Amino acid sequence: MSSSYPSLIPEHYTGEETETSSRYHAEEREQSTAVFREAFRRLKQVNKWKEWSGSLSSSFELIDKTGSPVNGEAEVGLYIRIDIPGPGNNAGDGYDWVYIEKLEYIGVNDDEEWAVMIARPAEPPGKDETAHFLTDRATSSFVIHRDTLEVKATVLGRNEIPNTESSGIVDIVRNAIVGSSGAIGVSKLQWKALTAGLLETT
Repeated sequence: MSSSYPSLIPEHYTGEETETSSRYHAEEREQSTAVFREAFRRLKQVNKWKEWSGSLSSSFELIDKTGSPVNGEAEVGLYIRIDIPGPGNNAGDGYDWVYIEKLEYIGVNDDEEWAVMIARPAEPPGKDETAHFLTDRATSSFVIHRDTLEVKATVLGRNEIPNTESSGIVDIVRNAIVGSSGAIGVSKLQWKALTAGLLETT
């Protein structure tokens, strides 16, 4: 399987770097293609991520630029409002927020295709302060890759630095704890559950 990622994936240059993956191996190409398409559909159904990740995971909800919930699929320009178990982010009214800045499908040939969604910590609609435990230099890239019979779902964390630039001391302490190396390790468990759920076929 190809080990390189599309050039649109942000480069890593500072802080923590994480990579969490799950794989599915099909018996024939038609099956791997079907699994890829379903995984891509699920990736865009952000409001159901908790359903596919398990009851102990964070909750995710698509929000538009006016702050209203969105019932459809993910698209560039929408926000994801995240309810992480534990103390909330005051700057985000109890939530962490990311902005979907890229969502692309790349068909290489009949045997290889990619789906990529990239999200970045952001200010909630109508506010001017990043509401996330990581700074806005960080990105999370959600990648679905089919190479012949194998389908791989991956979450790539890049430039993960705790957001200690908040105006509130409570958020500074909270973000330092949630964004620490140990807590980032816990978040990998969340992404492992999600990547497995995206590829679940039963």
